Formats: sequence, structure tokens, C-alpha cells
Amino acid sequence: MRQLAVLSRAAPGRAGLGLRILAVYQYTAGALATLWFASLAILFAALGLDRATYAQVRGWARVLHAAAGVRTRAAGLENVPPAGPYVVVSSHTSHLDGPAIALALPHPVYFVIKKELARIPLWGHAALKIGFIAVDRSDSEQARREMVRAIDTIRAGRRVLVFPEGTRSPDGHLQAFKKGGFHLAIDAQVPILPVAVNGSYRLFPKGAPAARPGRIEVVVGPPIATTGLTKDDVEALLERTREVILDLRRRDPDFVEARRESAT
Repeated sequence: MRQLAVLSRAAPGRAGLGLRILAVYQYTAGALATLWFASLAILFAALGLDRATYAQVRGWARVLHAAAGVRTRAAGLENVPPAGPYVVVSSHTSHLDGPAIALALPHPVYFVIKKELARIPLWGHAALKIGFIAVDRSDSEQARREMVRAIDTIRAGRRVLVFPEGTRSPDGHLQAFKKGGFHLAIDAQVPILPVAVNGSYRLFPKGAPAARPGRIEVVVGPPIATTGLTKDDVEALLERTREVILDLRRRDPDFVEARRESAT
């Protein structure tokens, strides 16, 4: 980790070279980790070994974070329901977020991902075999079919992860939320577990060539019940969840809105 920190803090004249070396190292480690863990996940999925299959997700996440010199800690785990399915709704500012959540939460969580990610060689095939749900946002009919599949996944007892911003925030702000995940929670009548990933934007923002070493905190808020709610309540549920996540994001001293508010 010391060597990673030195490369990430290289002097101006050497910063470009240092970042390039760091990027090559991290992407090589990521490619090798994907080759190994994705292959095992596909094998275990074919054998029907669900626990062993999901264990590869956490193994892959540990290697990625280790290669980047990233440490993950969790706060608010007492808010995680001890049993039963739920929908995790999380902020999203970095490629580090998904692995951090997989490592931090005590239960396996199955990601709702963009269809483009499912087309990544090997990784995409493994993700689908693991049970991740790929949604094509450009095809509303296909998206509806996949959301029905997501409801079936939840009713089978699994927990699902949704990034309601739809993509990584380009500037660290909490972006507008899309409604899909909230329809999902209401249709399945399961609670929403609000989550904020703090510190990841500082370490690996969108467009950065490599991640910097440091610490990420995954903060879990109290679950939000959906029992008895209908589609007419989606907007109110969305706003309530966003306010909770916004409050959790304010724990991060680098959060853009928090910095602005403290200056007024």
C-alpha cells in the first residue's frame, strides 16, 4: 500500500507516469481477478452451489480493493434486517461502490446492472450466472420483463441492489433518482435499505485513470417499510429515501453539498 500511495502522490513532473503505472497495475490485477473469480462463479453456478457462487463476488471485490489500496469499513449494520429480503438503494459515485457494498453488507446482494455491463466478456456472463439482473433502459418492454424477474428474485428470498441515479455521479453530487427501484420494492412489498458510500468519489471519481489508496465507509440507514404502499406512493417513497441517503452522504467531509452548506 505504501508503494501505491507514493505513486498516487508523485511530483508534478512524474505524476503522469506514476498514474499510468498505477493504472496498468490496477487494471492488470482486475483482469486477472475477473478471469479467476468469474470462471469459478460460472462453474459453481452450473453446479447449483449458490453460496460458493456468491463467495466469488466477495473474493473479486477484495482483490480489486487490495490492488487499489482501498480499505472498507461499515457503519449502521445494526439497521440491516437480520432476515428476509429487502431492496438496497445506494448512492453511486465510483466503480469502487459495488465491491464496497458486497464486502460491507452481511447478506449476499444481487445487483441490478445496465445491459451494457452484461456484454463485458466473461464478467457479464458470470454476473448473469450469479443472479445479477441486466436491464436495457432503451427497451421499455425488456426492462419491464427484467423488473418482473427482479421481483421473483426478491420473493425467492434474495436481496437486490439498485443504484437509483442510474450511473456514477460525475461531480460527487447526489443526482436525481429514477423510479424503477421504488416500484420494485413496492411491488414486492419489501423494505428499502438506504445506503451511502462515502469516500469513493475522492479515491476514484468518474474519468480518473486509476484509484488512489484510502478508506471507504459504507453507511447503512434504517430500513424504510413499503407494506401497504401502492404505485401512487412511489414519488413520496423516492423522496423520503433520497433525503435519508443525502443525510448519510453528509457524513463524508468531501461531499459537495455538505461543503456548500457549511459555507453558508
